[in-house]
Order: sequence, then structure tokens, then C-alpha cells
Amino acid sequence: MPTKERNQQMRVIAEILLIHLPETLSKDQALAHDLLAVIGTALNTIYEDAEHSTEAWDKRAYHSRADAMRKEWVWALAASNYALGLALRPDPLTPAMLEKVQQLIHPGLQRPARRQIADPARFRGAAQAVQKQQTQKRKPIRG
Repeated sequence: MPTKERNQQMRVIAEILLIHLPETLSKDQALAHDLLAVIGTALNTIYEDAEHSTEAWDKRAYHSRADAMRKEWVWALAASNYALGLALRPDPLTPAMLEKVQQLIHPGLQRPARRQIADPARFRGAAQAVQKQQTQKRKPIRG
């Protein structure tokens, strides 16, 4: 994923976290969980892509460039795990939980100038999909 796509993902995360989640938190907890699952999945994808890029740079002996990228995106895994943990919890979400997610996102989120997501309800079911995917990964392979 090029830098442009990573930045696009971060703008989507910012929009969901700063605009859509506060709006849906009091109205629809299930949708709020789904939106957090989208945030967690996007952050995990960003982190994995950054790790993949740094491995490629290390192979070419661009160690300083790889280390700089690792430092830049090291926070993404922790933020992803926290967001996914909240999304998969049955407990209701609170504004304090959302604030913690915002604090974990290192570069600081800015409210987007214009919205890219017209209807956040299209992400309905994301938490269930993530939970299903995680349970499939945990099944032992028996031979």
C-alpha cells in the first residue's frame, strides 16, 4: 500500500472516530461497535503494510529508512488491538473509550474538511465479521 493509500485510510479512520462514532454512540451501540471494528481492521492493515515495507527495505540494506518507518507506525498495532477489543466486547461504549482510541493514534487526528462516508450504516455487521474471522483463525488443524 503506497503512502497515499495509507493516508487515505487515516482520513477514513479520522472521519469515523471524530464524526460518525460520537453521533452514533448514544443512538445505536451495535453500529458503534461495528465502526470500531472498521477502525481496528484499518489500523491493523496499515501496520501490516508498514511492516511488509520495512522488511523489503531491510533486504535492500535501507536500514535507516526501515527503522524510521517502524518508528512512525509502531503505535498502529496497539491502537488496532484496543479498537478491536472494544468492538468485540458486549459492554456499551463510552466517550472515554473513544477518547482513549484517539490518544493511542500517534500522529494526531484532524477532523476532515469534507465527509467521505455518506452512510456509516453500510458498515453494519463489521464486528461480527471480525469476530467470525478471529474464531476461524483459532481453530486447530487436525490431521
